[in-house]
Amino acid sequence: MSSLINFLNPKLKPSVECDAVCEDGYTAANLIADDAEQLERGFLCFAVCKPPVEIVFDFPKAIDMKVIKLWPSSGSLRSTGFEVHGKHDGIWERVAYVRDLPKGMDSVTFCYQSDYNSRSSAAAAQQQSEKVFFFKTAHKILATTNSVKIVIRATERCPPVLRKIQMWGLPARCLDKADRELMKTIWSEISDPYGLRDQAQQQQAGQRSPSRHIPELREQSTLEIPEEFLDSITWDLMIFPTVLPSGKVVDQSTIDKHSEEEAKWGRSPSDPFTGLEYTSQRKAILNLPLKARIEKFLMEHSEHFKSVPRSLGSSRMRRRHASQFASHMCQPGQGSISAGTYSSLSSVYKQHQQQQQQRKTKSTVTATATSAFSGSLSPTSPPAAKRARHSHSAYAVSATVTASSVDQTPTSSSPTSASSASASVAAGTTSSSIDQAIQQALQKITRFTQVSTAVQSPPSCINCRSGQFAYEIRTCRHLVCRECLVMLSATQLCVCKVSFRGGDVERYHKLP
Repeated sequence: MSSLINFLNPKLKPSVECDAVCEDGYTAANLIADDAEQLERGFLCFAVCKPPVEIVFDFPKAIDMKVIKLWPSSGSLRSTGFEVHGKHDGIWERVAYVRDLPKGMDSVTFCYQSDYNSRSSAAAAQQQSEKVFFFKTAHKILATTNSVKIVIRATERCPPVLRKIQMWGLPARCLDKADRELMKTIWSEISDPYGLRDQAQQQQAGQRSPSRHIPELREQSTLEIPEEFLDSITWDLMIFPTVLPSGKVVDQSTIDKHSEEEAKWGRSPSDPFTGLEYTSQRKAILNLPLKARIEKFLMEHSEHFKSVPRSLGSSRMRRRHASQFASHMCQPGQGSISAGTYSSLSSVYKQHQQQQQQRKTKSTVTATATSAFSGSLSPTSPPAAKRARHSHSAYAVSATVTASSVDQTPTSSSPTSASSASASVAAGTTSSSIDQAIQQALQKITRFTQVSTAVQSPPSCINCRSGQFAYEIRTCRHLVCRECLVMLSATQLCVCKVSFRGGDVERYHKLP
């Protein structure tokens, strides 16, 4: 299953529906939940419900379903009969079923008989998994399907239950190439967020992983490196200074090594100092201002080092996750992604490529026409000078020359005046097109910081207005100092009259 994609992963935005009455906290949404606690609960109907119970899974784009694996038992409760249906041309058709599951079976795997081999059968026997094959006509239905229905047909004297389910497959071949590549990119970053798989492949192929290339001091140098530029663990010069949730600053390579060691023991990535696992609110943050100061320090004292790169660690800069890009395209407050999300992403990409190609074509035609026109007027004219650098002064001069050339009435038809006029018009057009392109690019860029025009006052404690704050109340996003927090915790009420609990208070780390 390493090359397949689990389309029930919440990052791929599936949706689920079930008309049966469920127990509180055991709805069908737990089967695709992003929270680990909800995912472990699974699905459980109300005590008086009886089979059959239908659970429908929908996907944003058509997929080619290969394997469906489900876990039918939760504690002493166990379902013994299942059916799998696929939707083809708006009609549900059954593609597989299983009845009277043995009591010792932990899971059930639906797959094609052509994909079944002896190795998979041995692994299934060790894991006590039941292997069920799809019908021979299932390929026509599951090769391009947007919905799959699981029907719980029988149980062992208990309400219908389903602890966990996975649906593995590939993007359908009928999709655009951009949609398929986007889905594969999202899954690759979900399954291997730290790039450990690529590093293992490089080591197996005999290649070295990219090094940090730490600048080394010369032997006769007496330069002292500031302590803030050194890793808190290795005490080496940092290439990617990263602020941990504990407040310590270490290099990104140190975090990667620690996460790799933790993965060997089956543990999730965590803070090396506190041992707390990373979450969406407690995670490591790249300190870009500190990185800029380190680069400036190296440039100013380059004579003390053996070799200093032009851009510190540029080859290892991480790109933004495609899964985050896909999540930003969704409207807030919606539980599932719209059906046109992937197509909108691919259309934006295609429009961007078309605009670049049109600009290249226009610039080529303009340059050819200008050279032909100037060559016909003055065949012995000297070669054109090199294009000057783009700057604000150059734009101002070109705009002035263009305005003057338009306002003045031409008194002669000399080649020099014609060529200068055409050059000024071309310069003005180039500057305006560049400005428009910059404005369009800035509008499409996702901002992670709020741009404020007014001068903001420095942050302070919400109660005593002192700058020595150390905690943040998440319910109202106010900062408080330790003394004021003790006073407010007695009433569990902030100064802004918003109530909070002890778990809503987090330590606030001020970046240098």
